[in-house]
Amino acid sequence: MSDALSRSTPYDDEYGSCSETRAALLIYPDAMLPEEVTRCLGIHPSESQTIGEEKVSPSGRKRIARSTFWSLSSEGHVRSLDLRRHLDWLLAQLTTCAESLAELQSVRGVKMRVNCVWYSKSGHGGPTLWPEQTQRMADLNLECSFDIYFFPDDSE
Repeated sequence: MSDALSRSTPYDDEYGSCSETRAALLIYPDAMLPEEVTRCLGIHPSESQTIGEEKVSPSGRKRIARSTFWSLSSEGHVRSLDLRRHLDWLLAQLTTCAESLAELQSVRGVKMRVNCVWYSKSGHGGPTLWPEQTQRMADLNLECSFDIYFFPDDSE
């Protein structure tokens, strides 16, 4: 990482305004099975499903998958409330398969993105990204989306 003196937000694993965060690569391969994505990338997914597959939720509710997807998530691998740590972990996993990722991106019907989830602890604040994370995503030709949830403190 850069040692730029202009940085106003150093890494902070206790990120004060965050209660939970994670980052994931989501791949939606229209005409491929998740197992083909796994073979191509050489990485096992955190989660996958095939269209039409019956899925059972932790509560026991059954549903039929409406789409095929493959996902690699930092959840359970990174213990930090700093989203940059989660992105660093995810992007390190993907660096080893950059060529295969590019091949998948050229397949018609394959859609993919990095998705970041961030929960506010106190109803304000937000995640910080450094140029290093955005550059690595750009180098891998990955778009990035955010699901950000703000739940204000009940005492206010």
